[in-house]
Amino acid sequence: MMVQLSKQSTFLIRVLWSLAFLASRCSLMAQSDPSQANADYTVTKRLLSIEDGLASHEVFCGVQDAAGFLWFGTRNGLNRYDGKNSLLFTRQRNRLQDNKVVQLARDDANRLFIEYGSTGFQLTTNGKVDVMDATTHEVKTLTEAFPNLPFKEQDVYWIANDGTGEVSFLTALPFRLWKFSSKKGFRLRYEMKDWDHVVSASDRRTTGPYSSFAEGKALLKLVNQEKQYLLTGDTAISFRQNNVLRSLPIGFTEQNEALITYNTSDDPDHFAVDLLSPKGRLTPVSDLNQYQLNPVKGRYWYQAGTATDGSASFFYNANDALFVWNKQAFIKVLDKAELKGFENLFIYRLFPDALGNLWACTSLGVLQIRLKKNRFKPYFSTGQQSMEPNSQARGIYAEGNGNVFANIWAHTFGQQREKMQAIRHPEINYALVKHHAALYTGGYSLSRYEPGENKIISFPAGLGSEIWAMHSLNDSLLLLGRTNGFSLFNSKTSRFDTLSISDPSMPNARFVYRFFRDKQGAVWAVAENGLYKLILNKTVRNNGQLIITKLQSPFLDALTLMDAYQNADGSFWLATNGEGLYHWNPGNNATRQFNITSGFPSDVLYRIESDAFGNLWISSDYGLIRFNRKDFSVKTYTTIDGITNNEFNRTSSFKGSDGKLFFGGLNGVNAFDPKDFRADITAFQVPLRVIAFNQFAGSKNELINKTTALLRKPQIILQPDDKFFTLDFQLLDFTKDEGHRYGYKLEGLDETWNYISENSVRISGLPYGHYILRIKAQNREGAWNTRELSIPITVLKPVYLQWWFILIVALLFLLAIYLVIQLRLKQLARDKKKLEETVNERTVQLKKSLAEQSALLLEKDVLMKEIHHRVKNNLQVISGLLELQSKTLTDETAKEALREGRNRVRSIALIHQNLYQFENLSSIDLRQFINDLCKQVQSVFQRQKTIAVTVNVPELNLDIDSAVPLGLILNELLSNSFKYAFTEGKSGKIDIVMHTLEEGKYQLAYADNGPGLPVDFDVSKAKTLGLQLINDLARQMGGRVQYETRNGAAFTINFTNREVRKNQD
Repeated sequence: MMVQLSKQSTFLIRVLWSLAFLASRCSLMAQSDPSQANADYTVTKRLLSIEDGLASHEVFCGVQDAAGFLWFGTRNGLNRYDGKNSLLFTRQRNRLQDNKVVQLARDDANRLFIEYGSTGFQLTTNGKVDVMDATTHEVKTLTEAFPNLPFKEQDVYWIANDGTGEVSFLTALPFRLWKFSSKKGFRLRYEMKDWDHVVSASDRRTTGPYSSFAEGKALLKLVNQEKQYLLTGDTAISFRQNNVLRSLPIGFTEQNEALITYNTSDDPDHFAVDLLSPKGRLTPVSDLNQYQLNPVKGRYWYQAGTATDGSASFFYNANDALFVWNKQAFIKVLDKAELKGFENLFIYRLFPDALGNLWACTSLGVLQIRLKKNRFKPYFSTGQQSMEPNSQARGIYAEGNGNVFANIWAHTFGQQREKMQAIRHPEINYALVKHHAALYTGGYSLSRYEPGENKIISFPAGLGSEIWAMHSLNDSLLLLGRTNGFSLFNSKTSRFDTLSISDPSMPNARFVYRFFRDKQGAVWAVAENGLYKLILNKTVRNNGQLIITKLQSPFLDALTLMDAYQNADGSFWLATNGEGLYHWNPGNNATRQFNITSGFPSDVLYRIESDAFGNLWISSDYGLIRFNRKDFSVKTYTTIDGITNNEFNRTSSFKGSDGKLFFGGLNGVNAFDPKDFRADITAFQVPLRVIAFNQFAGSKNELINKTTALLRKPQIILQPDDKFFTLDFQLLDFTKDEGHRYGYKLEGLDETWNYISENSVRISGLPYGHYILRIKAQNREGAWNTRELSIPITVLKPVYLQWWFILIVALLFLLAIYLVIQLRLKQLARDKKKLEETVNERTVQLKKSLAEQSALLLEKDVLMKEIHHRVKNNLQVISGLLELQSKTLTDETAKEALREGRNRVRSIALIHQNLYQFENLSSIDLRQFINDLCKQVQSVFQRQKTIAVTVNVPELNLDIDSAVPLGLILNELLSNSFKYAFTEGKSGKIDIVMHTLEEGKYQLAYADNGPGLPVDFDVSKAKTLGLQLINDLARQMGGRVQYETRNGAAFTINFTNREVRKNQD
């Protein structure tokens, strides 16, 4: 790709270049004047040097990696450039073999091949080549990266890309060309056998730049006078150039031909152009216009070379300019006057990037060049006229024959074919309109412009506020829109008139910017404070009266309008000052806003014009916008695309009858045909890349750079104690990034986008979970890139919330429960065994004690029975004695007393008899006892009277302490009944009933059918021994005696057992 200088002058020239750069800094304009370039192209350029972060002003080479980053090889190291910052790689910091990087190439696996040069000013390689992974920045020597290298690393004297993704290697002794790709590996392409004895080992390392590689082709040269080789596809041809002093490559044609410019010893000051055919024939190019190379012939060129993809070539003349040939045009890109030290400039390399930029690596830095076909035609710019230094355009009018007129500040300009003319006004003029075959222009006053004579005719009667818009109503009436309302001008009578208003309270229109007719023919006015409509009042004579009315809308009242466009359905597109574009439907008051977040370069919009392809063209304070009404796509055009200035003006636009559009701004008028832009894509496909990633590691309590890890695996994992991370990114469009805007959104947390102007975000305080960090970028023209960053983020749960931790804890808990249960079971088993032993021991003891106790109880029972039996026998003896004693008595009273005593004794004896006859010795069966007692008493008195005794007693065991008094009571009652109740031999009846009132409490009911006691008899005051005994015995049992006469005597005795009496005591 490179150039060749004579060996004698190379060193001296480079010394002079370096001294010139050190003596002064270069200054370069951001935008060249269109007059300096081909009129069909716009040239944008800027120079990057040390001030922009490069390691040295001397940049030898460059290449773009697969991610979109630019890499520059400099004298002091390798730089990676992202459009804003430069990352430096050196021998000291990154284990490069050297710092002077003279050539770079990239393979299809995104690896950089770095070739180093020796010290000094010449591009002399030193046989050292490194291989760097462009993503991870891992560096290895060529030998380490490829252990089976088919040649020696020190034999490599040049490397290059040829635009195909393969890397070319030139090796010496023998001279060979090798091709390499990650898929095919190293393969020998050609061997240049005729070169082996041409140059010395030291000189051959300076000859690499003489060879050119582009479009898969190679033009190999060692020195001018020796054999050269052209390799295309699978063919290789050799040729010689005789009598040539300097031979410079231009490029390749589609027919695999090579274009070469050269000078000879016969004519050293003028270069010629030859065409090298695929068969090796060199023939002069007779028609250079065929290749757009006519400016090359006949001039002296210091340098020339081609870009690696063959799309462009450069030509440098130290006394004139730097030119670029892109196969369609020969364009001046840098004039000598634009760059200080231009005469000492040396261009080492030209390469393209994926965005259409050309990058020239030079001795003064890196020159970024952007060429764009200019589809805009300028009118009345400062580069085209000098009559009006302030070239701001306002009103515009264009005729179908190509004539264009515009108000440029205080002048009205006209362009008629190649002729430009202008006339000055006493003040600034704004509106410009065609009315009744004449041009009218308005400022503070109204004037008629006559292009043929280039003069103006003023109408002083119309002095007033500024006229910003005009509209021809008919062949006589001209409607004027002013800063404070409306007026009419009759061009036939030259009289001015006012308009009536529909409502006296209606506010005056402020700054009327445009008039337009709707599909019904009604005239609308766009003012800063709303929309106004003109209505014809036909009730007034003389063809009616025009009345102005304001469209009432709170929505419109809140806006500052600049322009409006009405759709066929009656809805409006509204350009505003500061709020972007609105689509408004007056029928339902529905609105939709489009602003910077929608892809607009600015929210300050000026004028709207439509085209025939469904687009609205909108001027703004930063560029011209093409907006599609159907899909809402946005495309912005700026000075890079050929417009004269990025800022436009109010009221300054016009749509021609042929569909061409005109927009005025701060530097004249820009005209274009919308059909020339139909093929423009609106998608902004510029890569957005991660620049740096730093994560705060809580475990180490420090900020750690994890950029490489993120680039290898695009995922962020945060531990619970990792407090935050920072992520730096950059839109790789390689423009001045002051206008870049970014948006980020955490899916899973954010519902809307967050917009920032910095290219960095800091995320902290994320709750645990899964998220996706989305980042998008917007360029200065407002376009959002379609290639977003999307990075998954996982915030790990704390250890105590991890499923495996919970599972382990649960298992440990279950294991602990199991162990506790097992331990408890073992303990219980031990306790059970011990208890069983104790129980067995105690059982044996108890059994022994029970046996002893049983024997004692048995002895006690026998003894008690014996006692009760002896008591009973003794009582019977007493009873017998009393009976014998009574037989000796003659006194009936005494005998009766003895008999009663004997009965009482026999009653007590009966109780003891029941006790020893039953197993229970502490209580008796009450039913059996009462029945036996009745029989015993009845046996004594039955011989005298027939008495029926009925006993109704439940099964009841009564303690002996209660049974003895109860038996004595019954004995007394039975004896009294037998003795006194039944006289005169009458038969009687006795009822004995026992009730259980509650636990331990009883009731004895005794009744006979005898005459009973007196009615007023009080038992408690009885004097007889028997009744007194009954009362005393009843109290002894915890009860009392009640008596009543009810068909005889009836006694009721309530009493308790021994247990109840103990508790009551």
